[in-house]
Amino acid sequence: MIANRIDTACKIAGVKLKTACTLSGINYGTLRSQMRNNREIPASSLAKLSSGLRIPIQFFFDVPAEDHSIETGLDRWQAAELANTEHAACSRAGFNVTTDHILDWYHKERGKLKNWEWFEDQVDLYEPIKPTDKIMHPVQIGKRSSTAERLMLAGNRDFYRIVGNFEEKIIQRAMHSHSMLEEVPYLVTDEDIDVVIKGQRVRAGYRKVTMRVTDPNRGPITAVFSKVTWLDTADNVREVNRV
Repeated sequence: MIANRIDTACKIAGVKLKTACTLSGINYGTLRSQMRNNREIPASSLAKLSSGLRIPIQFFFDVPAEDHSIETGLDRWQAAELANTEHAACSRAGFNVTTDHILDWYHKERGKLKNWEWFEDQVDLYEPIKPTDKIMHPVQIGKRSSTAERLMLAGNRDFYRIVGNFEEKIIQRAMHSHSMLEEVPYLVTDEDIDVVIKGQRVRAGYRKVTMRVTDPNRGPITAVFSKVTWLDTADNVREVNRV
């Protein structure tokens, strides 16, 4: 039951339910009543608890009966692994994946590309950079990744058509972070971009995590996850808080 999941999440986070509600911006009395009376708990409340307790929203969805031992000695990412199939529910609840979540996942999975369904559509995959490459070669552009959304990409073909027309210094900067994976397993950088795409100016800042991962089927691969930190709209620069 979701109520049990919430109790367990509080234990993992080391806080009482009332404190969890305060951290998450939820009315304590309402949630307590919903849990005690077995009433439906809105997905929006679960999304807020996920953010407030820094626990993936997948944790709150039911797992098979044989896995009830999860309530003792189970960390947040093991819980997420068990509930990975609930990605659709996670998206409906508006769970906001951050760079911290991605780094936690990376360390948990030791650089292996598995149990990543909950953010698969927000990450881009590329072939490892070769010395002769003039541009990155995408394997998969996530449908909801920052790259796809901000650069208005519909897929790999769009990537070459749009990114391929960027100034050389922009492409070289991106390739440099890819090539750095020969020395480190992952790289976190704060970058900005100012380009014109399809007649529209795109000016924004973003935090990017570039990772060397191992795909069970393809072998070594480069994964890139980024979150917009500021966005220049038509009127002003709008700050984006959680990255």
